[in-house]
Amino acid sequence: MKNRTANKALCVLNFSGRFGGAEKRYATLFNRLMTDGADYYMVMNTRLYRLLVSSSVLLPHERIVLFNDGGDGVAGPAKSKRDFTGGGRASIAGKMIRFGGSCKYFLKTFLLWLRFSFFFIRKVNGLNIKKIYAVWQGGIWTWMWCRGFGIDLVYSVNASDKLMLYNSVLKFFDSQYWILQHATHLDFLSPSLVPEYQRAMGVKLKGEKLVTPCSFVDYSNYYPVEPKKPWVVFLGRLEPLKNPELFLEAVAILAVESTFQEVTFFVMGTGSEQQNLQQFVVDRGLQNVVFSGLHPHPWEILQQSSVFVSLQNSENYPSQSLLEAMACENGVVVTDVGDTRMLVTEKEGMLVAVDSGEVADAIRLLMENAEFCKTLGRAAREKVTSMHTLERFVAWFNQVMRF
Repeated sequence: MKNRTANKALCVLNFSGRFGGAEKRYATLFNRLMTDGADYYMVMNTRLYRLLVSSSVLLPHERIVLFNDGGDGVAGPAKSKRDFTGGGRASIAGKMIRFGGSCKYFLKTFLLWLRFSFFFIRKVNGLNIKKIYAVWQGGIWTWMWCRGFGIDLVYSVNASDKLMLYNSVLKFFDSQYWILQHATHLDFLSPSLVPEYQRAMGVKLKGEKLVTPCSFVDYSNYYPVEPKKPWVVFLGRLEPLKNPELFLEAVAILAVESTFQEVTFFVMGTGSEQQNLQQFVVDRGLQNVVFSGLHPHPWEILQQSSVFVSLQNSENYPSQSLLEAMACENGVVVTDVGDTRMLVTEKEGMLVAVDSGEVADAIRLLMENAEFCKTLGRAAREKVTSMHTLERFVAWFNQVMRF
């Protein structure tokens, strides 16, 4: 009896109703693999698929294997609007409500995981998939089946600010704790992540350890358009680890200066902090702040903007939006943390502390010195388009995924 050909797949799952840099990166990779005629499949949930396609990140293809998650994703754990930080009965009641919300979330997620598991087992057996590169929930939700069916599993380790190493059963579907012990290979996004996870996991951190050689984006739409406009951009998930509030604090410092009356500050993205950020703008009376939400074509802003800020607490490397802004010759302001200098040095941008005053000073310097801003922008574009390329990553990826 003739043996069936063993196949390979990417598995990219995100049931939150949002997507970030990791999903964008591997959707872009899959587009290129299909253009190259490479022999891969992509396993993805329908809601993420629709988000990526509607944002022009992912191109539809017959080799994308879709799990129908109902389109609604899985809501986060329920949060009480009341303050139960006090003692006595209120504190006990608060704990009970939070526990009940966690149980409800776990049950809902468990039922979805069961349905996904039947789908996954059927598909990997039917397509004879023997090696999988998994991203986030794509690995967390599949490692046990990969281990059971003898499938090599390469897991992309992206998280830096929050390691997400919960060992509670109620957080099983949102924790990397187990997959880091069972994946065949661990592909770390940056070098500093390796010792960070080794300190956190100790001997439990298993599998062969790799480090992604570079980041990348599809630069087709990311190029500068002259003349540049007086626009300053923050683009990312509106979550604490991205520091959007720090950006607005810097904007508040600049807004009172006459030279910034004609400057527009863009806040692009969605997340849990959006309402608080919008209230901050109202409270401070900031007139020139535009919330764009999840912009389907971010390049339309970045091509024309002058300055871009990336203010993460622990790591700006290798931010997708930062790469895009650099390719558009923005003068970039970045927090000097983690492996950020692998992407931005003083030759390509302004490195600052996690401090609103320093951020404001850097933005002011770039906006008031157009030639200096352009010099940094040109150097930034040269760096990303020569070193952080899809071609370089594809060559490495194909080697990793060889049987």
